[in-house]
Amino acid sequence: QGYRRVWAGLRGLTLAFYGGPRDCEPLEVLDLGELVAARAKGRSLVLRLRGREVTLKAESREAQEMWRGFILTMAEMKVPTDLALLPGHIFQLLEALREERDRRATPGSPATPGVPSCFFEVTRVEAERLLERSAGGGNMVLRPGGHGRGISVTTRQEMNGTVLLKHYKVNRVDQGYVIDMDTPHRCSSLAEVVQYFVESS
Repeated sequence: QGYRRVWAGLRGLTLAFYGGPRDCEPLEVLDLGELVAARAKGRSLVLRLRGREVTLKAESREAQEMWRGFILTMAEMKVPTDLALLPGHIFQLLEALREERDRRATPGSPATPGVPSCFFEVTRVEAERLLERSAGGGNMVLRPGGHGRGISVTTRQEMNGTVLLKHYKVNRVDQGYVIDMDTPHRCSSLAEVVQYFVESS
């Protein structure tokens, strides 16, 4: 059986495969919570999941070992000790592990009830890129607040052929949220914050 060329993205326990580097919708998604083993076999990386086996090929042995390292680090929440990688690569894995621990410990992750599906754990720049890449799929991203409190909202609008990207602070206050604007707008829930931007943009 032959291979097909895909682009891959790893986020936590989700390994997604895309048809191209700018695609937003994955062709296939693997749940690494089902991972039993990940081993190198010649020029291939074999992922054994509960009930199935997936074989991947990377562009080089180094890339293959990096993928094995990242996959095992996310699945086991520790950096494997048997990796044939340079110290700089090990440092990347340790950084990824630290960020993933922080992400899992952050209240308000998308798996938390009450958080809208438009909430993404991304930076301001990543939110802008996400909206540019998927202009037809929506014009708003709810994300962690760079100001250290509450959340932020990034919106994208097209007016007369000009793209406008805007960022708003949304501060958490007693019993709700306040959207930081010239005239602050108070909302009782995140769903109401989303509804406000849907209606105003």
